[in-house]
Amino acid sequence: MKKFVIILSVALVLGMVPACSHSDEHHHDHELEEHEHGHEGHGHEGHDHEHEGHDHEGHEHHHGANVVAFSNEQGLKVGLKLEKVAPSAFGQVIKTSAQVLPSPEGASEAVAKASGVVRFTNASLVEGMAVKAGQQLCSIVSDGMADNNMSVRLAEATARYNSAKTTYERKKKLAEDKIVSQSDLEAAHAEYVTAKAAYDNLKGNFSQHGAVVKAPISGYVQQIHVSNGGYVDAGQSVITISQNRDLQLRAEVQPRYYAALKNIAEVTVRIPGDEHVYTLKELGGSLVSYGKATDASCPLVPVTFKVRNTGALLSGSFVTLYISTRSDHQAIAVPNEGLVEEMGNFFVFVKVCDGEYEKRLVKIGSTDGLRTEILSGVQEGEIVVAHGASMVKLAQGAGALDPHAGHVH
Repeated sequence: MKKFVIILSVALVLGMVPACSHSDEHHHDHELEEHEHGHEGHGHEGHDHEHEGHDHEGHEHHHGANVVAFSNEQGLKVGLKLEKVAPSAFGQVIKTSAQVLPSPEGASEAVAKASGVVRFTNASLVEGMAVKAGQQLCSIVSDGMADNNMSVRLAEATARYNSAKTTYERKKKLAEDKIVSQSDLEAAHAEYVTAKAAYDNLKGNFSQHGAVVKAPISGYVQQIHVSNGGYVDAGQSVITISQNRDLQLRAEVQPRYYAALKNIAEVTVRIPGDEHVYTLKELGGSLVSYGKATDASCPLVPVTFKVRNTGALLSGSFVTLYISTRSDHQAIAVPNEGLVEEMGNFFVFVKVCDGEYEKRLVKIGSTDGLRTEILSGVQEGEIVVAHGASMVKLAQGAGALDPHAGHVH
């Protein structure tokens, strides 16, 4: 037994077994009590304590089996962060899903200027493609149609324009010789201006391939509403162009939350596939409005937020929102990165001394996406791991040595 103890003592000196620096007075007093009642006459050469005859068999360590050794050096490498438990304001949290939509000023429709059959001149025009303002997207062909035949309309407009131009120029010369009255000249000029406007409009939106549909703004093709060869009426939307810069998050909440919507304090956004949880401030967002009434077809209350796309948001997709309201309710909450889950149970790691953390079972409440309310399991004043709890858990799973196993007193 003495040989075994001496070996462990040397291991402790060489740093093979992490030493615990007890700063907690409770644990320190408990350790002293053990020394006074269970270690009389025990001694080892070169050791401060003199307690000969101490038997380590069956010795129970005061930190228990859930203590994990995780040195300060390890903590620095993984960016371990600690936080002192203290109550703080934690209001009601409304968790809901929201759809990402383009903002009204960030999207525009490319509409058909005439009725006819759609012909895409660019075979590579697909949703998601970048386009520039004024770029030709497709043509509307009406050749062979009895009504609204663009070729016939252009021919008529051309003939009317040429006739009105000739008449106006002729009467203008005659007016100089006082042969044509001023009223006749003004009437000819009005007819010319009207004919020219109709001609320019058709010519600017008509080519040998039909009526031209151009991109109204620069952006991305969000949606193509008509297939190649499909028929559209004049004024019908053909393609939606989105800048994908300013977006809206539109959620719907139950009517029982209506009163709480006027006290929104913070909103956090969780994007599928993205580990980072964004705050509304990070997205440059703000509350646009929330519904003031419901109807039988949709009994939910709509809530709309405006955000700036950071590149992680995809128009048309869905995200998770945590809408937190202002409240005077005080509660203990820890960062979500300080929680670990095992088979439906949640744990935190509580610091018991330098390099040692106790794995503690806790009962959780609601979360705002960043922090989670702790209903029981930790007390005010305790220090918990706020960031890096998963690394401490890995250290436990790797079978880290109990820093008190074979500890020599």
